[in-house]
Amino acid sequence: MASDTEVTGTDSVGAELYRQLYEEIMYDVGKLAAVEKSYLVLKPDVPLFIFSVRMKARPAARTVGDVASTRAERNTVYVSITDEMYAPGTLVTLWNAYGRDRVKQEDRLNITVAGVETSAEVDALPVESTEQPVQEVIGALWRVMPEGIRNRHIITGGNVITVVATEERTQPAMLVEAQQVHDMMVKGGA
Repeated sequence: MASDTEVTGTDSVGAELYRQLYEEIMYDVGKLAAVEKSYLVLKPDVPLFIFSVRMKARPAARTVGDVASTRAERNTVYVSITDEMYAPGTLVTLWNAYGRDRVKQEDRLNITVAGVETSAEVDALPVESTEQPVQEVIGALWRVMPEGIRNRHIITGGNVITVVATEERTQPAMLVEAQQVHDMMVKGGA
């Protein structure tokens, strides 16, 4: 298992056991390989659990041509997305390349781009899905959390996902601590 996991908290004996359990579960669900570093704060006496995960670099982006069929007609390129997981990323990529005024989303999977003569130009644009990996890691973190944890709050940004969880009402101080852990992970430290 090739992940860097650090555990802190109020139970030093349980911390090492939980680190092992965390890595085993993340490995079993196939997400440990996508994680560069994990930082877990365990305070069962509060109860408060903060799990922060920094993801490894995302795989190389696919192109619009890989995830959609395109055709050019009368200075307009019609894009029909065939891989729905890339729908949001494709729209953002087209907006960034051509501007919102030239890109019209007809429905979730069909987009037109005005002022483009060939579909090859659109086909070559890189696009990636950032939603799916994040949702999969959050799902894996749910499996790792102790049973009975009802209140959860998610913080995402960059390549870091942080979950703060408690059995009781989430207190503002808990969210502040989680944000501090998240910011530390974004900066690369632990």
